Amino acid sequence: MNHKAYQNILVEGKLYNKENITELVSAETADLYLFLQQWMDDSPEITVRTSGSTGIPKEIKVKKDATLISAKQTLGYFGLKPGMTALLCLPVSYIAGKMMVVRAILGQLNMIAVTPSANPLKDISSTIDFASFTPMQILNGIRSKDANIKHLRKVIIGGGKVDKELNALLQDMPFEAFETYGMTETLSHIALRRINGATRQEAFYPLEGVVLDKDARGCLSVYAEGITDKTLTTNDIAEFRSDGSFNIIGRIDNVINSGGIKHSPESIEKKIRHLLNVPFVISALPHKLLGLELVIVTEGRPSDSSSLLSAIGKELSRHELPAAHIILQHFPKTESGKIKRAEIMKIISGA
Repeated sequence: MNHKAYQNILVEGKLYNKENITELVSAETADLYLFLQQWMDDSPEITVRTSGSTGIPKEIKVKKDATLISAKQTLGYFGLKPGMTALLCLPVSYIAGKMMVVRAILGQLNMIAVTPSANPLKDISSTIDFASFTPMQILNGIRSKDANIKHLRKVIIGGGKVDKELNALLQDMPFEAFETYGMTETLSHIALRRINGATRQEAFYPLEGVVLDKDARGCLSVYAEGITDKTLTTNDIAEFRSDGSFNIIGRIDNVINSGGIKHSPESIEKKIRHLLNVPFVISALPHKLLGLELVIVTEGRPSDSSSLLSAIGKELSRHELPAAHIILQHFPKTESGKIKRAEIMKIISGA
């Protein structure tokens, strides 16, 4: 696919190209204008930023033609046709927002652009055939009982884990919901999980042309034909199923070695998530004998903080039990809203 053949985009019913994209220079669409300017220049590449969830955010170059291949997969999978509407409510500075724009360009979709916010549903008033949200955005829309939720048809959710609460709430929603798996280097999602409806799934299924494997650490490796130049090795601990689908257990760089036992904090968190009404993580503190001991850290005070450790004790094995409960007023987060686990560990240990 040649990006030079795709230089037009329909935004809220108006067609834009090189000649008139300056009309998109406004407070609401400035980032969109800057990306379109980059897309329509002579370079075969665009610059994208990683989220910084596992380190310092960095900029990488990706081929425009590769983004078109990724966009084609998504358009085909969801049956999106020219003239259908696509909601842009994610920052265009990150790959998720950029790929929504590329899908609109390739698929001749009518893009509805709203300012990224915690609940972008409040800003839509017409049918949205395809939308991409973070878990926080769609959760806020559901919790607020926003009437605009009736406008949604097909929704993908990425940038964070769909937890048990959100998964349950989505079962009663009138739209088709999918959880995504992907990263900046794979140009958005390379696998999807249907969350609700008669065809709901318990694991991620790779898209066509995606080859998956595990390395010696048990971490997922990904090759996406036409999208990645080589096989990418992730830090995501994967569990394969017999039908080729997979689940992510946690991240290898989050593993806590306590007394010789390696714990995935994400796995522990999953077991006790229903007990807490505030954000939390399983972290660790230095220990003379164990090396590290598990602790639970909450953002703010839970409603049942006095009995929290006792309640947790009924859900976990002896080795998984946190030794203490630590309260922080605010969790350090990346620009895209992901919790910085390493920073929390430094804060609570006084490092």
